[in-house]
Amino acid sequence: MASTVSGLLTNMLDKLLTTAFHNISMAKGLQREVTNLQNTLTIINAFILDAENKQTQNNSISLWLQQLKDALFDARDIFDEIEFESLRKHVVKKHGTFNTKVQRFLSSSTNPLTFRVQMAHKIKHMNTRIDQIASLRMKLGLIVSENHASGSSSTRVTRETHSYVRPSHVIGRDGEKEKIIKFLMDPLLVSDDDEIDVIPIVGIGGLGKTTLAQLVYNDDRVIELFDLRMWVFVSDVFDVKRLVLDILKAMHGMEVDAHKYSFDQLQNMLRERLWGKKFLLVLDDVWNEDYREWLELKNLLLGMHDGDDDKLGNKIITTTRSDRVASIMGNAYKHSLKYLPEEDCLQLFVKCAFPAGEAKHNPRLMEIGKDIARKCKGLPLAVVSLGCLLRARPGESEWKKVRDSEIWKVNPQDDDGILAALKLSYNHLSSGLKQCFSYCSIFPKGYEYTNLELISFWMAHGLLQTKNEDEEPEDLGEFYIQELVSRSFFECAAEEQLVIDGLISEELELLGINFFKMHDLVHDLAVFTMQSERAVVKFKSTNIKEKVQHLSFSDSGEGVPTFGKMPSKIRTIGFWHASQKELAITEPFVKWISNKFKYIRVLNIQGSNFQFLPDCFDKMKHLRSLDLSYCQRLEKLPDSICMLHNLEVLNLCRCVSLAYIPKNLLNLISLRILWITTKITDLSFIGIGNLKYLQILILWNCDNLVFLPRDLRHLSALKRLTIEACEEVVSFEDEGEDDENYSLKLERVSIDKLPNLVALPGWLRRAGTTLRYLGISECSSLMALPEWLVNLTSLETLLIADCPNLTLPQHMDRLQNLQNLKIYGCPQLVERCNQNTGSDWHKIAHIPNVELGSV
Repeated sequence: MASTVSGLLTNMLDKLLTTAFHNISMAKGLQREVTNLQNTLTIINAFILDAENKQTQNNSISLWLQQLKDALFDARDIFDEIEFESLRKHVVKKHGTFNTKVQRFLSSSTNPLTFRVQMAHKIKHMNTRIDQIASLRMKLGLIVSENHASGSSSTRVTRETHSYVRPSHVIGRDGEKEKIIKFLMDPLLVSDDDEIDVIPIVGIGGLGKTTLAQLVYNDDRVIELFDLRMWVFVSDVFDVKRLVLDILKAMHGMEVDAHKYSFDQLQNMLRERLWGKKFLLVLDDVWNEDYREWLELKNLLLGMHDGDDDKLGNKIITTTRSDRVASIMGNAYKHSLKYLPEEDCLQLFVKCAFPAGEAKHNPRLMEIGKDIARKCKGLPLAVVSLGCLLRARPGESEWKKVRDSEIWKVNPQDDDGILAALKLSYNHLSSGLKQCFSYCSIFPKGYEYTNLELISFWMAHGLLQTKNEDEEPEDLGEFYIQELVSRSFFECAAEEQLVIDGLISEELELLGINFFKMHDLVHDLAVFTMQSERAVVKFKSTNIKEKVQHLSFSDSGEGVPTFGKMPSKIRTIGFWHASQKELAITEPFVKWISNKFKYIRVLNIQGSNFQFLPDCFDKMKHLRSLDLSYCQRLEKLPDSICMLHNLEVLNLCRCVSLAYIPKNLLNLISLRILWITTKITDLSFIGIGNLKYLQILILWNCDNLVFLPRDLRHLSALKRLTIEACEEVVSFEDEGEDDENYSLKLERVSIDKLPNLVALPGWLRRAGTTLRYLGISECSSLMALPEWLVNLTSLETLLIADCPNLTLPQHMDRLQNLQNLKIYGCPQLVERCNQNTGSDWHKIAHIPNVELGSV
């Protein structure tokens, strides 16, 4: 499906508009060609949303979008080459020898004049290609979208709900119904007289929010409790005047002519008819995220009694797919709807798929039905859709076909089916979010995503192009993750599940790692949006479709794959679908990748069992993310890795045998995330202070490390620093060296399992206005927190665990932004901080949330 073209196009335009790319194109003498391309893309952008909305009904438009998408990917590759050459020039100028500078000038591939001519020719050819695609827009009947600048598509919703449901047709929601009715019967949920009790029901499409609201609405106790009950279907247009008309209609079933009355007359009519009455209002399917519009409606519904002290007990129930909507509207109790248990799914399926009493006479179909119900993974809409579909198809072969096929292929054109329900949520995403969501399909079902991995992956594929040059891609990635959680595309993993490689949730908190899961049917939607661009293959597969860009292997093997004709534009290779922990990947496989796939952006070969990597990375100039984590036999990084000037993410986590890191690692000038495990005792030689874009640095399980990089304090862009299980480290730097005048942007610092550490680095005080989280754990030699700690005025969370000798500084009351203080495993400090008897309680009494514990 080509629905992510708008996101790709937006990213391209954002890149062209950045000051950095403008300067590069000016320096390379390519400004005229780049400007022409920018103008053409701007014209296309005005039509793109109309094309995406029409593509499912028009194959010609779908094909047009695919052609445009292919061209945009090729254009992005050209931009990559231009940026790479600019980065290489910068590295050679700053760190190159005289010989390397001469070689660069004499080389036919890197000579500046030759390169400029080649790129100008490529961009002119690309302009011609995209111009030809753009010229077809009129023939296809595309029109300018009014909201094309916003980057989000509007979808006309034909669905409308009603208030009635037969309770006997609903399975598994009795407990949740009772919980909501309990809150409805409470006369005073919110004490403020200027408020009205609002109960949002939140969940993804197809989960049964409307059905649960219908159950509550039609319960006899609720009918008896309220003088008036009103059901209003809202959908994605939150127009207050229309809602007032719908509420008036819901009161008495009477139509009110909107043209006959002014808005003021209508609101007077509403207040007159609600006055003194206890009412229940259901607002079904709310998407509005503008608090002002909700406030306008709410104010019309307030104050409907005669001034007595007691409130009437009016209540509003809303159903929504968005946590943000729930937080805007809800003030009493938010009900997050759960997936149905497997046994309830089967019971519901039987009710839909068989006439009454017939299931017991069809044991073979029942066995197949159990598998189908299980595949629905607790989503009632899927159960009902498939059950009703199969009721009219009693043949065993039809049932097996449904069981064994992808859920979407049951009836992809059914506007009332599973795909339509979930795709409605997808259509409401911004173009950037659509892209990021689709790329989640490259990972397998049931995969536990982490924020760090997802952000790295999205960033490597250019999906986090920021419009404001002061905004970092990592911050945009975190925002996107929270948006997907808010809209129920992701589920946050429960705390008891947060265990990986033996780390418990507290240690994961130190690392700043959060976990997310995607419901299987939501993952199917992501796969549907990606269609032919992703593939899961076996190592010995013989055929890969031409459009594939992202490859995930389901197994591994020695040597190289035996593919026949291969796509030339592979951009991702990984082993996320492979079940074995250690991959039988050898050096020839990496050489094969470097020779075959020059546009690769993400290479994940974590867990491979090779001892050495081939020195062939100079051919991978588009590579953005290299994951070598858990390659526990890897002893040496090849020097050619230092030529990956575009590399943004390098993961060497748990490379416990790594004994050689090239000294020219400082040439990775685009690096933003670096995770290191090594046997090396001294990392000072790396010159890490030269990595001016580095945002996240994690030194983890470096058992022999004694000397940390001395220029850590020069990482001016660093936001997150984690140093864990480096047990030989004694100090960060020599005393008295911190006399320079500079500032840092650090937001999170985690120091864990450094038993010989005697003092925190003095340069941390340079992050006084940015540091929000400081975690210190298992540092038994650390005797006291420094007095300058109280100058970290932005600090919000301080975690201290298993530091038995630690004392707090004086004047902790200066930390006015400190909201959370957690102290565990420090018996003496816990005793001193006790509210009733502790001598240090006065230091922390101003902190809202204090947790003291023995473990």
